[in-house]
Amino acid sequence: MYRKFLMISMVVLSILSLSLTSFAAKKIELRMSWWGSETRHRNTLEAIERYEEMNPDIDIIPEYSGFEGYRNKLFSQIMASNAPDIFTTVMEWYSDLEDADGMVDITGMVDVSGHNPKYVEACSFNGKMYGVNLSVNGIVLNQNVTLLKELGVEPLKAPYTWDDMVAKFKEVYEKSDGEVYGAADFTANIEGMGFDILKYYGYSKLGYEDAFPFNNEKFTIKKEDIQDFLQFFVDLRKSNAVAPVDISSMNDFSANSLLIQRVTAFEINFAGTFGRYQDQTTDDLQPVPLPVGENGENGDLARPGLIFSVSKNSKHVNEATKFIEWFTTSPEAAKILKNCRGVLPTDVQRATLLKSGAQLNDIDRKVMSVVDKILERDLKMAYAGPGGNGELGPIILPEISQMIGFGQMSVEEGADEFMNSIND
Repeated sequence: MYRKFLMISMVVLSILSLSLTSFAAKKIELRMSWWGSETRHRNTLEAIERYEEMNPDIDIIPEYSGFEGYRNKLFSQIMASNAPDIFTTVMEWYSDLEDADGMVDITGMVDVSGHNPKYVEACSFNGKMYGVNLSVNGIVLNQNVTLLKELGVEPLKAPYTWDDMVAKFKEVYEKSDGEVYGAADFTANIEGMGFDILKYYGYSKLGYEDAFPFNNEKFTIKKEDIQDFLQFFVDLRKSNAVAPVDISSMNDFSANSLLIQRVTAFEINFAGTFGRYQDQTTDDLQPVPLPVGENGENGDLARPGLIFSVSKNSKHVNEATKFIEWFTTSPEAAKILKNCRGVLPTDVQRATLLKSGAQLNDIDRKVMSVVDKILERDLKMAYAGPGGNGELGPIILPEISQMIGFGQMSVEEGADEFMNSIND
């Protein structure tokens, strides 16, 4: 009798063991990649852990790094049909990603009703929704309020004009006896902000009402537009309102930041990067929206700060989109993520963060405040642009600007070179 009981028990245990093994084998693995700061990594990993607790059949494998090399690695993975199920991208990469057949059309698979419609449209390309916005962002002017006060210079207050900004840059150089420049020459900046500023410049200073400098099919910028932009920065360099090309070309938002080193008093970048500056200095930094044109025109774009897309080779598209929906709409995700990618993308998440008692620090509040001011403006539609424009910001424009700055090329020749690069 005992032997019979023992045998039955062993059979039952074997069955249970096989069942558990079978259950474990059914666990779905999702690879997910992103880039960013340590804060972003930490908060994202915590959000992943919480999602896995809620969905024990899902195992999310994180792949994270800094930005350097991320794009090249992603495209290599796509070409090898080995891309993560969920990957971070920006809209400017859409054309090249579509050409590489790297994304799934997730139209109707994610609830985006809580997102700003212009941001939803910006995450679409050729009629297909290839991703979901992760953050509401905008370009801002970061100013070192502590340094300005030491120099006896009043900080800028929005709204202000381009002439106001230029005058302030010059005042900084003069009152510092030439020791501090107003800002870097962003056209020579290897971080690529010059091209983003060009987009804003077209609407607010050149007076464009239609798509600038491109729509999704073609470039709309003309030679006289880029020549005006390049000349604007040449004039700033001549008056020492911005730093020379050799200094400006080294600027970034990390160890080589001219703002952090107090070489400049102002810096233009996306609101979502503000924390990286403030974390590196005890000076009081303050972000404000960019200048407006003579008639109050702005160039603020409904440009997604970051986007989650789903790989074409993913075997678990439904599970991937389910996670993305939770990540971008869930109040619980909002409390964990906070503003690690910039201001949260949906009204419900932003409201949750403000009301939940989550410990928002001074950086969070400054970023949310300046983005709220930008959202009150008339946002322009953002475009991914025609294929092959990905090198304009980080490579082509800085090279042209540096050659002009070093006297190796005239402004008109630089404009011709730029136009040739987009017409090739």
